[in-house]
Amino acid sequence: MYGSKLKERQTLDLRTAELWTLAIRNSGITLAGFKTAAELSLNLKWPPTAAQDFIELVKGDVSSNYPDMRKAYMSAAQGNYKHEVTLETAKRVGTWELKTQPESISYKSWQKHYVDVCKEHSEGADFKVPESHQVAYSHTPVQAGSETDKQITAKLAELRRMAV
Repeated sequence: MYGSKLKERQTLDLRTAELWTLAIRNSGITLAGFKTAAELSLNLKWPPTAAQDFIELVKGDVSSNYPDMRKAYMSAAQGNYKHEVTLETAKRVGTWELKTQPESISYKSWQKHYVDVCKEHSEGADFKVPESHQVAYSHTPVQAGSETDKQITAKLAELRRMAV
């Protein structure tokens, strides 16, 4: 009797290990990610009981290095790309879609792409804006008494007269 229960338990353990292996392989985490999750699991009060919980250890760790997903979405929807992963995610979702589609549609797409972009960036992908596409800021102050200064002064005087 005891031998058959032991055999059942061993079979169940083997099946569990196979399922975990499939889930981890299909999740796309790297060997480095697996090692990180294994280390993180050692600091928990109890070990993960499901493969997805184990996988989330490393995915959560990666996302903590990036702006909050919701805040990044709200910034991108307003055309504000402070972090390169925000810009790359906006490109994948579509900047026009972010501005025109209802949030119920665009945020779902954002959630899917943001996780992928953060993962790719953490593995070394570079999403910086190429220098050739950057706009340089320059400002030349108007010199007092110059022709431009005279034109501006005249236009302001005209606007003041119209406002009265």
